[in-house]
Amino acid sequence: MLQGQALIRASKTDQAWKQWGDVDPYYGVITDDKFRSDKLDEQTRQEFFQTGQQSVDHVLKLCRKHIRPDFAPQTVLDYGCGVGRMAIAFAQHAQHVTGIDVSEGMLAEAKANQQRFGIENIELLRIAGTTLPTDKRFDLVHCYIVLQHIHPQQGIEIFRQLVAAVADGGVGAIQLTYSQEKFADNCGRPPHFPSLRTLWRSVWGNSFLRKWLGALLGSPKSPPMQMNPYSLNSIFFLLQRAGAKDLHVEFTNHGGHLGVFLIFTKQA
Repeated sequence: MLQGQALIRASKTDQAWKQWGDVDPYYGVITDDKFRSDKLDEQTRQEFFQTGQQSVDHVLKLCRKHIRPDFAPQTVLDYGCGVGRMAIAFAQHAQHVTGIDVSEGMLAEAKANQQRFGIENIELLRIAGTTLPTDKRFDLVHCYIVLQHIHPQQGIEIFRQLVAAVADGGVGAIQLTYSQEKFADNCGRPPHFPSLRTLWRSVWGNSFLRKWLGALLGSPKSPPMQMNPYSLNSIFFLLQRAGAKDLHVEFTNHGGHLGVFLIFTKQA
């Protein structure tokens, strides 16, 4: 259960993603300026969803290479589905896909994209807090570039539930971050005290003056996008306790934020 400051941070995280869904949903998924709302056209939209198909092909390739050569999931959970970038691609491989997101704006756009592509086998659900809005189990539970944007005290509970949602004999494919390249001199461990630059960015970024100047100058009102590291000790503890096996780890690096993409199966 989240309490005190952790609850406040979780609320801020959820609020930020609700804003992304309302203001700039595609850029909120892939931070490339060509996917900004004021630049998005049919060509860039098609390009956006092609990246989803490529990502799904990569996920299934990893599952078949490291878990089971004949893996063909019939039910898929895509957590943090956003506008449906990967859920729509998964729907072309599975009988049923469940997409979950915290943002109503994202889900509304995902629904529109589902209709645009003529896809009928996707169920879209909204999560409030840390409790998954479904108690089903799935052949494949997928979550990529999502948990890194959720405060760990909230995200670790979501991770636990995602692992629990993997059916016996099913596969989990979950990515999260654990450190940053800039901490290389300390073997990935952050300093005990934040740098002056970090403190300044925190104070200035949340200051009334910055917001006032932004409004005066017409600066884009993009919500904050947190990047949060997770303790791999806690992650591996939860995996082992849940009966995960045949674990494959693929390293990720998104702008200096180091992560792992965990592919595993559950005891049948």
